[in-house]
Amino acid sequence: MLRARGLMACALALLIAGCATTPVDELERPAFEMPERFARDGDIPMRADWWQTFDDPALDRLVDRALSNNFTLRSAYARVEQARATLAAEGAALFPSVDASAEQSATRRSSGDSVSTSVAGDDFDLDQDRSNWSDTRSLQFSASYELDLWGRLRNSREAAAFDTRAADAALQAVAISVAGDLASSWYQYQELRERIALLESQIETNQNVLDLTTFAFKQGQAEAADVLRQRQAVESVRGQLEQARASAKVVRHALAVLVGVAPGEFEPPDGRDLVELPALPDTGVPADLLMRRPDVREQFYTVAAADRRVAVAVAERYPQLSLSASLSTSTDGASLFSNWVTQLAASLTQPVFDGGALAAEVDRSEAVLEETLAGYQQSLLEALAEVEDALTNEYRQRRYIEHLDEQLRLSAETVDNLRLRYLRGAADYLDVLDALLTRQDLQVEYLSARRQLLDYRINLYRALAGGVGEASIAGRDTEPPAVPAADNEPQP
Repeated sequence: MLRARGLMACALALLIAGCATTPVDELERPAFEMPERFARDGDIPMRADWWQTFDDPALDRLVDRALSNNFTLRSAYARVEQARATLAAEGAALFPSVDASAEQSATRRSSGDSVSTSVAGDDFDLDQDRSNWSDTRSLQFSASYELDLWGRLRNSREAAAFDTRAADAALQAVAISVAGDLASSWYQYQELRERIALLESQIETNQNVLDLTTFAFKQGQAEAADVLRQRQAVESVRGQLEQARASAKVVRHALAVLVGVAPGEFEPPDGRDLVELPALPDTGVPADLLMRRPDVREQFYTVAAADRRVAVAVAERYPQLSLSASLSTSTDGASLFSNWVTQLAASLTQPVFDGGALAAEVDRSEAVLEETLAGYQQSLLEALAEVEDALTNEYRQRRYIEHLDEQLRLSAETVDNLRLRYLRGAADYLDVLDALLTRQDLQVEYLSARRQLLDYRINLYRALAGGVGEASIAGRDTEPPAVPAADNEPQP
């Protein structure tokens, strides 16, 4: 007897161990050495509404419109609602289910035959002789409850809870992406507007030079080739102007889609020229950054949900114990509530042979867990790389712009010097034209470099952002949905 009890205790311990889940801190732990700090750091606290650090009211209005009207965000919010509904359904399985049923039937008997008719409701009207009819009424209440011996129901509910948190994190990630795409497109549009104004100014300058060159040719002081080269320079800038106008139109359409309106109905707000770069934000500690990022949190919650589903698959192989109870009464003429019958039952179900289907499901669930774990670890690495890339690109872009500033200063002096020498007959016109075109190219390149610097800062904000704060997403509250916490769940 003692040996049998010992064997039963060991078997029970093995069963419970087989249904156990992995501790959350083990799932969360990076599989690589985490750096202590990033390459560079700032002093300004990182804001949830990071786009407001640009001090650009036009951008603020556009982002607010996008977070309220963007259809990609609305789709992501609908997925959150789906996950919450699934969680509610999974949680219901932890409670008893209670049903009630009522039935009324009428039976008619005649001398030659008998006809039975079942009727539901109290308004049944008999148009025959009521003496040939008999009524039967019944009322039943039933309840059933599955004892969660191996945690199958609890783990299934926790998996749904993690799915809900993953969906909410995905919503936040989409909101950050929409805000980032909008900010990037807005400053690209601003750059193109400045480029159009610059090219129009260059066309005017080149046209003035062409007029002077044409006059000099008529006076015999210039060659025909000089006039032709200057005409070509004018047409070249005009071609660039057409391309800039087309690009501005395309970017304007992209802005319209982001704020959820038809391109033809969108009128961009009046904005300033390209803004100055804000101060560098506090990048924080890499380990803290990881669980702050919504996309990383989404991956982690997906891993935790997969781990719970492994436990569910294991528990499916073990016995399931269910309890049921019913209370019923029926009558064919007496008082309906005078004859009650109570029934209690317990059922135990144990899979005996399934051709290996349940074992295969355990293997599949474990493989899914391994896949999501690898994806989570990859997201950690990519999160760190995105921050470092943005910091490196911004630093080098600043140095590049400093060199462009110096080139612009030197090119202006070169153009002025060669123009004087040409007027004195000491320099060839081709040298003057080459210096002028070089300066004009540098002016366009400088605009692009400034906009690229803003893009690198936007990328840094996106890599550091932990959500969109109190902003309205798709016209709804952005607070995480009320999800009961799972065991040992980390708080980002």
